[in-house]
Amino acid sequence: MAPKRVHYFDHQFLKVHDFQAEQDYHLEMRRRHNRMHGWGVVEGLEVRQKGQREITIEPGMAIDNKGREIIISSPFTCQLVSLDRNTHVFIAIGFDEIWDETDHYSSAGIEDYTRVTESHKIEERKEPARDGSVITLARVHLNEHGHILKVETNVRTLLALRGSSVGWVRLPFKPLRMEALRVGEKLVPPKAWDPSIEFIIDVGSAYCGDKGARGTMQIPIPPGASRVTHLRICGTTHRRLELEWVRAGWKSDENKGEYKTLVKRVLDRAAEREHFDENVEVNGDLQQLTDSHSLAISVAAEGTTTIWLVAARFE
Repeated sequence: MAPKRVHYFDHQFLKVHDFQAEQDYHLEMRRRHNRMHGWGVVEGLEVRQKGQREITIEPGMAIDNKGREIIISSPFTCQLVSLDRNTHVFIAIGFDEIWDETDHYSSAGIEDYTRVTESHKIEERKEPARDGSVITLARVHLNEHGHILKVETNVRTLLALRGSSVGWVRLPFKPLRMEALRVGEKLVPPKAWDPSIEFIIDVGSAYCGDKGARGTMQIPIPPGASRVTHLRICGTTHRRLELEWVRAGWKSDENKGEYKTLVKRVLDRAAEREHFDENVEVNGDLQQLTDSHSLAISVAAEGTTTIWLVAARFE
């Protein structure tokens, strides 16, 4: 149904539902506009430790997946309720509406409130909400006594940056040598490498001769990107390519590195046309990116190969 605005004219008798329709129209149009920009923290809302089990959330604003503004106008302190030890909890903020007693109306037998207060609610979660129903602000680590050990804020989604990071990052293939180089069944020490089996880097591409080559390169992640949805590589080859896209980085909750294969592809052009344009979709939880993730691609070529483009699409 198309949006409707209240139309006023002289001598019109207005009732409660007319005024409510006026508010609903402006609320819906504003929230629809907000949803077009995504969800996340707009500004502020930094989480800081105050006591052994207390945190303070600084003033700021976020927008949820329904386009509703969540605002804290002054520092807000709350007590953690989680009793688990040697673990972590995610602190999230959500939209709420409450009745403030200062707005209570009582006259002529009528009891009601003259205002609705748009407020917030704070949640502790074992896993972060990835749909924007509530906005993750921090991950709080608890020690063996159940007290706050540290507060991490690199798990939050920043709305201002999130909107600007949608789209493709496109790069010429500029690989680095892979320190463990396998030629056939043998692992060749770096000093014994034949230079002809490394990729030769040109201005806008990298290529190798008939002996093939191996190489790896990083794919930069735009600030604020929360997902990688597609990966692409383009070029020509006369034989076979082995491709692997990897999400790496650091797992702060486990204090160890991460290595997760996003996509693997084997291209064999021995009996086909030599050019290739592989555009693959990343599915499920593998799309998710935090400030602790990095992306890379490795390529192993057999035969003469030229690679012109490596790209990734982010949201």
